[in-house]
Amino acid sequence: MSVDGEDESMVSAEEDSSEDDLIPIAVPVRTTRATRSRTSAAVTVDKSEGFSSKADAKASAASSKKNARKKVDSSDDSNGEDFQDITGYVSRSKFSHKGRLPQGANKIEFCSRCRARFTVKAGTTPATDNSGIGLLCAACSGGSSDASAAAPKAIKKSSRRKIQKAEVECQVPSLQDLCIQKIAGCIEDVEAFGDISDISMAKICKIICRNRSLNTDTIQLFLDPRHTELSLYDCTDIEAPGLLNIAQFCPKIRSLNLIRCGRILDETINYYTEHLTELCSLNLSGPFMVTDAAFIKLFEKVGEQFRQFCLEHSYRFTFKAVTAVCQSCPQLSRLELGKCTLMDDEWLAPISNLTGLTSLGLSYPKDAGKGLTTEPMVKLLLAVGSGLGSLDLEGCVALEDAVLTEAIRPSCVRLERLNISGCEEFTTEGVAALFTDWKVNRGLSVLNLRKCIMLGDDALNAAIAHSHETLDELDINSLEELTKDALVSLSRCENLTKLDVSWVRAMDDEVLERFVQSNLKLEQVVVWGNHRITECCPTRKGLRVVGREGDYVTLPFRRF
Repeated sequence: MSVDGEDESMVSAEEDSSEDDLIPIAVPVRTTRATRSRTSAAVTVDKSEGFSSKADAKASAASSKKNARKKVDSSDDSNGEDFQDITGYVSRSKFSHKGRLPQGANKIEFCSRCRARFTVKAGTTPATDNSGIGLLCAACSGGSSDASAAAPKAIKKSSRRKIQKAEVECQVPSLQDLCIQKIAGCIEDVEAFGDISDISMAKICKIICRNRSLNTDTIQLFLDPRHTELSLYDCTDIEAPGLLNIAQFCPKIRSLNLIRCGRILDETINYYTEHLTELCSLNLSGPFMVTDAAFIKLFEKVGEQFRQFCLEHSYRFTFKAVTAVCQSCPQLSRLELGKCTLMDDEWLAPISNLTGLTSLGLSYPKDAGKGLTTEPMVKLLLAVGSGLGSLDLEGCVALEDAVLTEAIRPSCVRLERLNISGCEEFTTEGVAALFTDWKVNRGLSVLNLRKCIMLGDDALNAAIAHSHETLDELDINSLEELTKDALVSLSRCENLTKLDVSWVRAMDDEVLERFVQSNLKLEQVVVWGNHRITECCPTRKGLRVVGREGDYVTLPFRRF
């Protein structure tokens, strides 16, 4: 009896150990009745029939474990909606526009050899490596599959950025540019430029303004009695005496351009009024402390000889000054007022008397809802629109479609440059109505639709159908409603040189490749925020692609 008992205990111990080794215990998230019955049935069959070998036992246990995992995964998938309802979390893709990821869209994969991203077009099957699991890009799949042939491919792929950088660096600058850079770097030690051209002097001025080296002392290098035009791109460090020297040393100036001139005062403007008797064009950016009294005195002095006036970032330019410039300077051909905090509908009435305007800019009024509204703007454009070649309404968020259909379409027949960036109330129907059968206008050369968030495919298709032969620059930044079908139509713009498609989610490698191949004059494409454009998208010589994610993800970081 003891022997039999020992045998039974040994048999039971072997069965327990075999069960522990062969049948794993899984705790599913939600176990159904069918799962429990199948598991129990499998255990009873194993005990009753026995196993011929340990390998058969392991195979049976693995199959039962696989079935249990499949059941658990299906139960987890079925509870996904319940989990979202309980937590209140909804993924961002629920709010994505339909045009971002259409059905059958391309996919981005990583090459198993060179580790570079590449696009797998919809309906195609990419090549695989020797294992049959990893995917290969077009460069790696074109050669032989052995390791010796794959090595050169990988090296060439990984050094793509180095090759592009070498192409840029191989463009040796001219001796003139090298001298200009050297002079700009040692501007504090230069006593005089001597006899150099105006183009070279303008380049030096831009470089030292970028380096914040333009001040009261260095400005003397750019003041010459023979000059009739002067542009200073950063007057932040120029004090009042340096600004007064402009009129003292350059009395024949006809065009004056001062950017970031926050230190200019009424006394300086009055001094210009007395000494710059031939002034015809004035561009000021940031004259915070100049009052309307100084501007009115200047306008009355220059009178009919005044042709261009541009003002930006002014907080003391009032309705009286606008009335003065419109009455005293009736020959104005260019008037641009931007970011003037007091600008409202009242300003538009005197501007409507300037029938000789060829360029008009009214951007970023004081208030989003009360700055410039639709009805006064329609009256203004009907009065002066027949001669306009450039119109800038950037940031006028209160304007509606009537400005496009009732003012620009019938009156602006000579328009070539249109900027409606940030006009959020313009709809797809309004823009499409503007360009559809607009036969009196021969076509736009510059079109800026940036951040017109309500525009869809019909708006872009109508604009391209009207101006595809003349369009030179196009900006459709942040138009998320656009789909891939509308972007494909960009290939019709054969004369396009600059394009901004940043934050247009439907843009991918396939669309950009087709566009690059058909537009041979294209010089720059801006693609910030388009994660579906990879570094594998083919480009060509002379084309600059700005904002590709793959060009910036491998930035070196220093370890501390």
